[in-house]
Amino acid sequence: MVVRNMTRITTTALITLFACAACAQPLKFELASVRRVNGGGPPGDIPRNMDTSPGHFAMRNVPLRMALEWAFDMKDYQISGPDWIKVDERYDIIAKAADPVPESQLRQMLQTLLLERFQMKVHHEMKEMSVYVLLPGKAAPKLKESSPNDQPTLGSGEGNKAGFHAQPVSRFTFMLSRRLDRPVIDKTGLTGRYDFSIDLSGLGFNGKEPQDTNAPSIFTTVQRDLGLRLEATKEPIDVLVIDSVNKIPIEN
Repeated sequence: MVVRNMTRITTTALITLFACAACAQPLKFELASVRRVNGGGPPGDIPRNMDTSPGHFAMRNVPLRMALEWAFDMKDYQISGPDWIKVDERYDIIAKAADPVPESQLRQMLQTLLLERFQMKVHHEMKEMSVYVLLPGKAAPKLKESSPNDQPTLGSGEGNKAGFHAQPVSRFTFMLSRRLDRPVIDKTGLTGRYDFSIDLSGLGFNGKEPQDTNAPSIFTTVQRDLGLRLEATKEPIDVLVIDSVNKIPIEN
């Protein structure tokens, strides 16, 4: 009799759990404005929430691609959709949650907002891509861990080198992805923020030849200046595919 009652209680609990999961509502902002804007300067090269107040979100004069990158925590090569989402159309997106929430929930709220306002239909799929992977070298890497309070900057290093200060390795791979002919994936295992410099004179843009054709290649300087390796390979990549989307968002 006890066993039957326990079985009945367990079954009821499971049914309740599945019912709650089925009716779970997507996270939403309390207030949100999505507005199409005309013209303006470049939106910058790294998608980020421009409002650091807890539970607040703001991106101004950005293409839809950049908002999607932040919402789904993806790189630009992981977003597949119509060309106009990359640069042509710009938007101001301002929103506020009912209470202070962590960034992970803020991203989910932005996903809901974008899908609803742009009447967007999307799906994920794995695609095999030609990539470069940044790997550890044979010896210790030549990156110095920065102090916790240091502000991240980019500038000039020793000689003609580019200097990275208080930057994660992902900032370097992001820059390489923009300038090489394929995405660059960080597999170094280095998770902190670092100071380092590297000669980029042998690196062109978008896979094109550099201005100084006699300069050492990026493959050489990655190993020489950073003690890391850059290798070509193929990797399965999670891609967000946009099946349909409107240019003009639903009115606020």
